[in-house]
Amino acid sequence: MQYWIIAFTAALVVVIGYAAGPVGAAISLLAFAGSLYLMWARKLGFAGAWTRFGLDRFTAPFWKSENWDRFNALFADSESVVKAGTIAVALIALSLILPAGQVGLVAAAVAAWYAFEVYRSQRPVGRSTVAIESKPVPDQVIYSAAPHSEPAKMN
Repeated sequence: MQYWIIAFTAALVVVIGYAAGPVGAAISLLAFAGSLYLMWARKLGFAGAWTRFGLDRFTAPFWKSENWDRFNALFADSESVVKAGTIAVALIALSLILPAGQVGLVAAAVAAWYAFEVYRSQRPVGRSTVAIESKPVPDQVIYSAAPHSEPAKMN
C-alpha cells in the first residue's frame, strides 16, 4: 500500500507542478511536510514528532536502503498522511482560484495558530510552591436580624 501512496504522491506533485508551476509543487511538498509534522506534534509533542520524522537519523547518501526504510515508515500513519495531503492540495487549489499571497498569508496564520495550540497543550502545568496559610480573622462579625416590619393593610 505504501508504494501506491508514494506513486499517487509523485503523480500529484507532477499535476500540481503542471498547474501551478514548479514553485507550486515545492510549496505543496512543504505544506504536506509542515502539516504532517504539526499533526504528529499534536500527538507526540514537537520533539517526538521530529524523532518520528527520523530526519536526524538519515545518512548520506540518500538512496541507501536504511534511509528508504525510514522514509517508508513515514507513511505508516496513513490517516495523518491523507490529511496532510488534503491540506497541501487544498492550499494549491485555493491559490489557483484566489490570490496566492492572500492564501499564503492565511495558511501561515492558521499554521502559527495551530503550532501555538500544540505548544500550549504540550507544556507542563505550573504549580505554585508557596503554601497558602489561613489566618484567623481577629474581628468577629455579628449578623443581626433585619428589622421586622408589619405588612401594610389596605382599608
